Formats: sequence, structure tokens, C-alpha cells
Amino acid sequence: MQNLILGYTLAIVSSIFHTLYIIPRKLSNQKPKYYTLYMSIGFVISSILICWIYAIKGYQLDLTNPLLIYAAIAGVLSMVASISLVIAIDKIGMSRSNQWKNFQGPIGALLIFFIFGEASTTKIYFLFLAIIAIFSSAMLLTIRNEKEGEAFDKKGIVYALISALFYGVNALMRKYTSDANLIYEQQLYSAVFMLITCLIYIVIQDKSMKKIGKLVSKDNSLAILAGVVYYFATYFFITAYKYIQGSIAYTIVQLNTIFTIFFGICVFKELAFKKNWLRITLGVILAMVGLVVLMIAQK
Repeated sequence: MQNLILGYTLAIVSSIFHTLYIIPRKLSNQKPKYYTLYMSIGFVISSILICWIYAIKGYQLDLTNPLLIYAAIAGVLSMVASISLVIAIDKIGMSRSNQWKNFQGPIGALLIFFIFGEASTTKIYFLFLAIIAIFSSAMLLTIRNEKEGEAFDKKGIVYALISALFYGVNALMRKYTSDANLIYEQQLYSAVFMLITCLIYIVIQDKSMKKIGKLVSKDNSLAILAGVVYYFATYFFITAYKYIQGSIAYTIVQLNTIFTIFFGICVFKELAFKKNWLRITLGVILAMVGLVVLMIAQK
């Protein structure tokens, strides 16, 4: 029972960090590909520091384990997902883009459920009920502001869904390395390959690296901060795998919907609460119902 509580707690903490790492984007004007580059730099710096700290403490890093190929693939997937999400945020805002991006939940949960054979230890019908509740919530919370009028760019939804797809498959890759207890090693591999892939993408598209900009600029510093926060978002997430079923952990993480809505309404004024209070309230209630259902999903 204690392991279950710990697993749920880690997943919920991860959901908070998955909201926090998005916020710096609202404060930065950097182009999506360069923002993702500097975010990956923050991710790499954090990964190296944590590995170094644990190595000093005597932790034996297994950096040659062949299973880390999955972490490398996860890094490539994270790069594509991150750029897509940043574009979506720029087009339709943090609150709405995150709701569509949260379709990564059923994608990742179902992949983990079927590929890792969690059917024997998870009540599938409760899992599906939880997914329905959480993403019905997301649909309710997709609200258009009157001020936007025709300027509402529906392409943002497409980019958010692309992000959801790549983040969902990324969760599957992470599960392989987490089961081998390669927590810190996979973070390092994922971060490095995210950075390498982003650099390759920029060089191919720009045919140079001259436009990358200065490391110490405000916009790039915010992206680096996002990378540091992203490290902890993924760390708590993959650590939760050790204590609860991967499909359940991944669905719980999608509760960052609630925190994103809070910041969208209270900080960035993306949604008009007075006018849409009923939809927003129902959306939050459905998200909480999803969490309760998940509590009884594990046999």
C-alpha cells in the first residue's frame, strides 16, 4: 500500500512539474526551434550534474547498457514533441494547447498497457473510464476567447496533437529503461540525444548555426530554466514507474491540465472564468473523477 501511495504521489508531483516547465515559454519570444535547443541544453546540464552527484555518492552508473538505445530514441522523440508543443502554445495559448497535448495520456497508457502486458494487474475498464473522464475534461476546457475572433489558429491544435503522439511513444521508450532501473542514465541519454537532434535540425534548416544566439540572453535563459524543470518532470514520472503500473502513472501525469488551467486563468488571462465558469468547473471535476477512478484501477 505504501508503494502505491508513493507511486501516485510521484506521478502527481510530475504533473505539477509538467505544468511548470511550460510557463517559461509564455515569457520568452525565442523561435520554437531555438527555444527547444536551449531547453535541451538545460536538460543536459541537469542530467550531467545529477549523474555527477550520484557518482560521487558511490552510485554505479551503467552508461553502456544496450537498453539505453530506447532512452536515445526517447530524446529524439522529445525534440520533435517539444518543438511541436512550443508552436502550439504560440498559436493557441498554453491552456488550450496543453489540453490537446494531453491526448498523449491515452496514447502512452494504452501502448504501455498492451505492450507490457499490464492487463493481468490492471482493471482495464477502470483505466478506460479514467481516460474518458480526464480527456472529456480536456475537451471542456478547450475554450475560445471572443477577442481572438477569426484569429484563432486551428493549426495549433494539429501541432499539439503531433506533440501528444510523440510524447506518448516517448513514454513507451522510457518504460523499457525504467524497468531496468536506469533512471539517471536514461535521463542523460535522452537529454544528450534531444540536444544533438535539435542541433542537426537547425543546421539542416538554417544551413548554419549563426542564428542560435547568445547563451545569456533573457529568452534563452528562460528556455534553459524550462529544461531544468523538465528534467524533474520526467524524473518523477519515470520513478513513479517503479511503484505503480506505467499506464496508470502516465494517465495521472495528465492531471497537469488542472494546474495549466489555473495559470492560464489567473496569471496569463487566457480564459475568461466568469463567462465560462460552468465548463471550467465541470472540466476540473471530471479531471478529479479520473484520478479517483485510477486509485481503484490497480488490482
